[in-house]
Amino acid sequence: MTQSQKLGLCLGLILPLFAFVLPDLNLSSQLALALAVFTIICWTFEPVPIPYTAILILTLYPLLNILPFEATFKAFSGKALWLVFSGMALSLGITETPLGARISRLILGRVHTYQQLLFGLHLLGLIMALLIPSGVVRVLILMPMVISLLKSLGEKPNSKISAAFVLATVCSTYYGGVGILTASVPNLVLLGVLESRDITLYWSQWAYYLFPVIGLLRVGAIYLLIRIIFRPSQEPSLSQLPALADVPKHLTTAEKKVLSVLFVGILLWATDVVHGTHPVFIGLGIVLFIYLPTWGPLQFDLLKKVNFPLLIYIAATFTIGYALEHTGLNTYLTAFVTPVLRSISSPITLMGAITYLAIPFDFLMDTAVVAGVLTPIVVDLAAALNLPSLPLELSLGIGAGIVSIPYQGAPFVVAYSFRQVSMGQFILIMMLISLVTLTLLVPLNLLYWHLIGFV
Repeated sequence: MTQSQKLGLCLGLILPLFAFVLPDLNLSSQLALALAVFTIICWTFEPVPIPYTAILILTLYPLLNILPFEATFKAFSGKALWLVFSGMALSLGITETPLGARISRLILGRVHTYQQLLFGLHLLGLIMALLIPSGVVRVLILMPMVISLLKSLGEKPNSKISAAFVLATVCSTYYGGVGILTASVPNLVLLGVLESRDITLYWSQWAYYLFPVIGLLRVGAIYLLIRIIFRPSQEPSLSQLPALADVPKHLTTAEKKVLSVLFVGILLWATDVVHGTHPVFIGLGIVLFIYLPTWGPLQFDLLKKVNFPLLIYIAATFTIGYALEHTGLNTYLTAFVTPVLRSISSPITLMGAITYLAIPFDFLMDTAVVAGVLTPIVVDLAAALNLPSLPLELSLGIGAGIVSIPYQGAPFVVAYSFRQVSMGQFILIMMLISLVTLTLLVPLNLLYWHLIGFV
């Protein structure tokens, strides 16, 4: 066990004890908070494997009567989990055929320098956020391509170049997606709560007010951070790559089938607002076609390569949120936050405060749950203070999209599961992105709103 893991184990055993000294909390809430803190620390420092911690807390919730057994495991029947499964099964169509290597050759044949390639990966991640609503699906489609690129360059996991490529792709598509209404689950949850209150929020409104700074400019900041932090001692040559020589000259039948199914899937995902089909049904439909006996390009036995422990982990992240909500801890936290917000007289200061006050919630529960819990409070607050609700709601959307540790966002967990980037590399860049967002981009976005007359 490394020193970092030993530290994590000690912190994981000590820090949860502070949950039991908080006033006005019942025992179930204290236990739920203690388990949440314990889990967060264990997932960050990994004194034991991440799936082991996930199974442990899934066992403890019903055993300690924090949640009923059925509620503890209800995430396994949720659409989000099966969407992740669909994406992992689909990604095998890229890794188990020559398609991944072919895409690598196509990309490398059109860029001439390492910096061009790094910039292109950021741009690709942002474009995918515009096309595909689910961040998890975007990552599951992009990661096999990125890994093929790294193999073509002869890069090993955890190298600076491996970290730069993976983090460029994942961070650009996740953080950039916060500026696009349909590209982030918390955004859609916020939209759903508003619609239940008969408040209309359009895609174009969200893009106009958030995309320039929180979307586009933030991706530019991410590019600069990654370029500086993960600068290799020697940039790789993008010419004369023997690893690409084994790619068949023409598309194989399997590749054609994967591409055709993938094209239809992306088209359906990109137009789900029009046809109304949930992304999970599109994903499962793609899986059925790719593994269809006789016709499908992949054998059904290949599903053994799906990372099933990752599914257990994702289920556990949802269960943490269920437990905090079920035991009333969310109510406890919002009761503390509401008076603070009501005491702020300046509208612009209030907008910034809403963004910043969402951060503690982001650490304790899934960001989609944060949007669901805080949106009604923000709507009621706007009415009570006689303020327009849209700027306050958008401020909450920014706050719900600020994640600093991989477990806070499923796309990061999925990317980490490919084991091309270390947890330390993930946390370093995510913490820096969050810091830049909170100290520079949030104030800059408020200035942008002021200049266009929004506030």
